[in-house]
Amino acid sequence: MESSSSSLRVEPLKATHLSWLQATDQAALLPRLQTCLLRGWISRAESLLPGVLISRQPLALVASEHEQIRTLLVIRPHNRQGSCWRLELQQLTASTEHSQGQINRELIKLALLGAHTRSRSWILRCNETDSILLAVLRELGFQPIRTFCRWRPPAPPSNHDQTTWPDMSRWVAIDRRSASLVWPLDQASTTSHQRQIVDRRPEDLLDQRGPGTGILLSPSVETSGSNGSVAIAALVRQQRCDEALVLELLREPAWDERLDQGLASMLATVAKDHPQATLICNSEDTTAKERINALGWQQLDNGLLLGRSLWRRQASPRRLQATRPLESMLGRLQPQRPPLPTPSSARIE
Repeated sequence: MESSSSSLRVEPLKATHLSWLQATDQAALLPRLQTCLLRGWISRAESLLPGVLISRQPLALVASEHEQIRTLLVIRPHNRQGSCWRLELQQLTASTEHSQGQINRELIKLALLGAHTRSRSWILRCNETDSILLAVLRELGFQPIRTFCRWRPPAPPSNHDQTTWPDMSRWVAIDRRSASLVWPLDQASTTSHQRQIVDRRPEDLLDQRGPGTGILLSPSVETSGSNGSVAIAALVRQQRCDEALVLELLREPAWDERLDQGLASMLATVAKDHPQATLICNSEDTTAKERINALGWQQLDNGLLLGRSLWRRQASPRRLQATRPLESMLGRLQPQRPPLPTPSSARIE
C-alpha cells in the first residue's frame, strides 16, 4: 500500500527491509526483525488453510520512507481460536515527510483490511497521553474498554523475605492444571464488554506464563480443583513485540487479608529476579494501587486498552416477542369477522 505521497510505503515485513538496516544505526533491530519475518511467513502459510490450522504466529507490518523503516506494527493473535488480535505499535525512527498520525493510520488500516479470516475483534494498548494515536484509533472505530496503571520496581530492590508467604498458602507456576484456577480471577478483572471482545478461554492463559508469573494458592474446602485449592491472586505476562517483561496483577474482587503479606512477597520476588519488569493492574483497583505504592514501587503512568469488534449482540427471543408490532397481536382477535349470534335459551312453542 502506498499513500498519496509515494515516499511512504506501508506493507508486510520483507527480506528487503532487513537489508536496509545492515549499514545503519538500526542494525541492533536485525535479530528481532528476522524473527518477525520468519514468523510472518508461517502466519501467512497458516492463513491459507483457515479450516485446518489455527494461526498462532504474529505478522509484522512496516511503514518506510526512502528505504528507512519508520514504524513497526506487530499483529498477534490474542486467543487460540484466532477471533481476537492484538496490535502493537513501535516507532523506530522519526518521520521526515509524514506525520506520525498518518503513518499510524495507514498501518492500522492495512492491519484491519488484511486480517485473518477468523478475526472478529482487535485490541491495542496505549498511553492515555498519546493524543495522536488515540485520535487515529477513535477515527478507525476503536473504543476504550479498560484503564490500567504501570509501576516499576523500587531501586534498590526491597529486602523483604521472599519466603514469608501467608499461612498454608503457596506460590506455584501456571500450567494446564492451575490455569483453570486463574480463570475466575481473569474474568473478575474484566467487564462483560471486554470479555465479548477478547473472546478468551481458560487455555489462553497458558500463553501468558513465563518468567515472573505464578499463582498464589490457598487451601479451600469449598472449592474443587488442584488439591482443593483456590487462587487468591496471580501474575500473568503480557506478550509484547519488544520482548519487555510486563506482568499484570489479577486478584479476587474482594480484598483478601492474606494479600497483605502475599502481595508483598509476590512483588519482592519480581523486584529481585526481574528488576527491569513492569507491573500493571486495573486503575479502578484502588486498594491494590495503595498497597503497591506503599511497597515502594514507582508509578509510571496510566494506559488504556482500546478495542474494535465486529461481533453483533444477539437479541433474546423473549425481548423479540415483547416488541412485536401491535397489528400482529390484534390479528389474533380477528375483528374483521362478524360476531356470531348468541343462542337463545327461551323455549320454543
